[in-house]
Amino acid sequence: MWRQVTRILVLLFSDILIAAHNGPAYESAPPNCLNPNHKVGQCISIYECRSLAFVLRKQLTAQYSFVRMSQCDGGAYARGKFPFVCCTSDTKFLDPNDDQKQRIIFPDTKITEVPDVGRQTVAFITPPHCGALTISNKIFGGEEAEITEFTWMVKLEYKNESGLILSECAGSLINERYVLTAAHCVVGPIEQKIGKLVTIFIGDQANSSSYNYNHYEYSPSSQRFGVESVIVHKHYGYDPFTNVHEHNDIALIRLNMSVDFNNYIQPVCLPVPTLQKELTEGQPLTVAGWGHTGLSRHSRVKKKVHLPLFSMEKCRHIFETQTSLSDEQLCAGGVFYEDACTGDSGGPLMRLHSASWVLEGVVSFGRQSCGQENIPGIYTRVRSYIDWIADHMEPW
Repeated sequence: MWRQVTRILVLLFSDILIAAHNGPAYESAPPNCLNPNHKVGQCISIYECRSLAFVLRKQLTAQYSFVRMSQCDGGAYARGKFPFVCCTSDTKFLDPNDDQKQRIIFPDTKITEVPDVGRQTVAFITPPHCGALTISNKIFGGEEAEITEFTWMVKLEYKNESGLILSECAGSLINERYVLTAAHCVVGPIEQKIGKLVTIFIGDQANSSSYNYNHYEYSPSSQRFGVESVIVHKHYGYDPFTNVHEHNDIALIRLNMSVDFNNYIQPVCLPVPTLQKELTEGQPLTVAGWGHTGLSRHSRVKKKVHLPLFSMEKCRHIFETQTSLSDEQLCAGGVFYEDACTGDSGGPLMRLHSASWVLEGVVSFGRQSCGQENIPGIYTRVRSYIDWIADHMEPW
């Protein structure tokens, strides 16, 4: 029977190499992926995927197209025989009007966490309504992010003296009206060097493969918003002599209207107490952005890089001649050619918590040259500012 299945596979995936040998063992769990119904699955060998293997064994020809479009790349985690598919319980295309097709649960502000009784009532969105885990789990060095990955990331847009719109910073959408970013992205030298912050561009999910994933295309939506108000931490400081954005490099941007969430635009989770976990040296974190790549000043596509949490003791020693670091900051990186860089300021440093991304840091500053070995980047520690965020967000 499996000989017949192999023959069917050759026909189905004739455009790729079908190998019959076993690959290396998984280093950890298989990577996540999206099937043709836009549902999250695991990228594994089709021989290990019971649902799709059943289609082949029973020769259900009407469902062959679904199997073909489920193809994915096993990558470094590949194990077993090719080809690899995005495995879920689905074996056919869902009806476009079927509610199950929507794999994303959109935020519901009834599911919230409020920091303290007696404080201003503010809606903090909690899982599974934030930090959606999508296809996979700089930026300087790094790799291209998937089209529905980190859907909370926004571009801050500035108007220069010539009337041109430029994007020099990033931020993270934390609910329908607010973006969290770095203070130095909204006040200080950036206003003189670049221009005034005028708009926030949300939903820019362009990638180099023209939104092609699993061999079919999606057209992501985007939205542009005006800026209603900007709240900068009152104790933020900038040292023009060292070009260092000192402590409290954090700001909130209130949009001029509410965001419409969709598959390409969603909020990230904040590290509220129920989502906090002790951060330890070497712990993997992820930073993403559209900044300097090492080859060009800006990246047309969103990129990501995985960085280890750096020891604060070692970090303080490295930067002691440049600035004094506080407990409200954290350090990550120190890996050659992998770093946040120019243009990534204000963007997110994230930790994967169960099946949701949690915003642990905001890109603040680093050494002049990005991606130096044993020289980490400096981030604003978001969990230190949960009360500040709650105090400065209007309930609606």
